[in-house]
Amino acid sequence: MKLCCIFLLLLLLCVPSKGYIFAHIPQVVTCKDIRTQSKVTLVGSVHYNPASIALARKTVAAEENLGAVVVESCEARWKRSLEVSPEGSFLGDVLPSEMQAAALVAKDRGVPLSLGDVDIDDFSPRLKVILKETLSDLFSPAGWGRIANDVKRGASLAFDTTTLADSLQPTDFIRSDVLLGFAVSLIRYPVAAALKAPIPFAIFAIFATSTALGSAQLDSAIANMDASGDANLALTFALSLFNVLLPIVFARLLLVGFLEERNVRLARSITEAAERGNGSVVAILGGLHVNGVAKLLESEDALTGDGGGDKKAGTWWTEEMI
Repeated sequence: MKLCCIFLLLLLLCVPSKGYIFAHIPQVVTCKDIRTQSKVTLVGSVHYNPASIALARKTVAAEENLGAVVVESCEARWKRSLEVSPEGSFLGDVLPSEMQAAALVAKDRGVPLSLGDVDIDDFSPRLKVILKETLSDLFSPAGWGRIANDVKRGASLAFDTTTLADSLQPTDFIRSDVLLGFAVSLIRYPVAAALKAPIPFAIFAIFATSTALGSAQLDSAIANMDASGDANLALTFALSLFNVLLPIVFARLLLVGFLEERNVRLARSITEAAERGNGSVVAILGGLHVNGVAKLLESEDALTGDGGGDKKAGTWWTEEMI
């Protein structure tokens, strides 16, 4: 529950200081890649939401002079998605994703597809590094400064939209079709994750459940235990410390690992797609990535950030790779 509250607070930070431009389409941001001068359309999706699936399909189908489509996936995850829910199968109909929907339209139009996200084999070790560094930094004043700088920089890149003429706002997602689709997403997303990566999903589910229930249970145990006042005080202090430190660790993992570095890779992939596709680009991304990627496309920073380890951009998907 606490992690969900943190996520909602971070989402609220997406509110930009500037209003919408007149032509803004909900969940869609249009910008220009500064390096290629190509038009880029970013679709901010809610994963596995029927409204997002329809929007992804519609945007790819309607885009004029479309040169390439980029999706927020990597080669390993994409292959696994096609294995679990291939086109025309039962699971393909029950667990459709906006990424696969966009890819099918791109295929019908004869437009190349780029898998623009950080490879999972690079991403998982990088998260471990960030976690290890964060736990170490918690024990020194200088480390707290590094954490603060990382969180501030990551939040600015992801949520500060003052330089963008077009950007996503939370109100983009407060629409009847999207809200109704949330119920479907809450079922499809975890089911798909469990099928694609059962062991990591089980570990995450156990951790999330333990975190949500642990505080309440420990509070109850402390209140009911027959122990000295010093023991109660020590347990209460430990619990309070955990409740303070967990959001800090989570914030750094989210803002640096899940958003900032992946945004850099996604922006590079979109630039590469514009160079190779010879036309406009449509990118299907999770909603929290859109504003950060748009900022990188409109600046030179996408060429200098870490991006998950190296400067490799997207994987170009072909029938031979399947």
